[in-house]
Amino acid sequence: MTQPPPQWGARPPYPPQANPQHPPQTYPQHQQHGYPQQPPQGHPQQPPSAHHQQPWPGWLPPKPPHLTILAILNWILAAGLLAIAAFVLMSFLMSGATLVVGILLAAVVAGFGVLNALGALSVNHPHFPNTVASQMAGIFTALVLAVALFRSVSRGVAELVPSMASAVLLAVCVFSLVLATRPAVKRWIVAKHQLSLSQGHRPRNRR
Repeated sequence: MTQPPPQWGARPPYPPQANPQHPPQTYPQHQQHGYPQQPPQGHPQQPPSAHHQQPWPGWLPPKPPHLTILAILNWILAAGLLAIAAFVLMSFLMSGATLVVGILLAAVVAGFGVLNALGALSVNHPHFPNTVASQMAGIFTALVLAVALFRSVSRGVAELVPSMASAVLLAVCVFSLVLATRPAVKRWIVAKHQLSLSQGHRPRNRR
């Protein structure tokens, strides 16, 4: 016996039901199994900021040219002061003045020249460079050159060449003091000291 067709608007006898044992399968994104999630198209991935990039161990910034120029200026000052010491000694010998005073004055000027040479060596130290000796030499050298310049200018044209030499060396001395106090020089020296300590080097004044 056949059933009559369903009427319009009537509910079907057996409605479809979802199977609870088999839920709908969803496909996870690519970030599972260690794969990084890809950015959506049209939005390029931004590179990491330079602020978050850390230098690797043993990294040292480039040596600033101020230190090289500072060492050269210290050698120039050392040579100039030794030349002035020799000139002072010769002037006392030729003038017939008291030779002991000339020797003492020449020794003082030559001592500041040696101090500038030590400052150049400390700037170029292979493990622990510093500008302390260079700055000390620059301060004392500036005082000596200022006195020599004043003495030469007070004598007039007769001391023109010593006056010009003292003025040039005084300008070099002031420029060296400016270079020794630059922030880039201080930062590089600190980084160099940290690198030398990490490599096992120790200053001589430490046990």
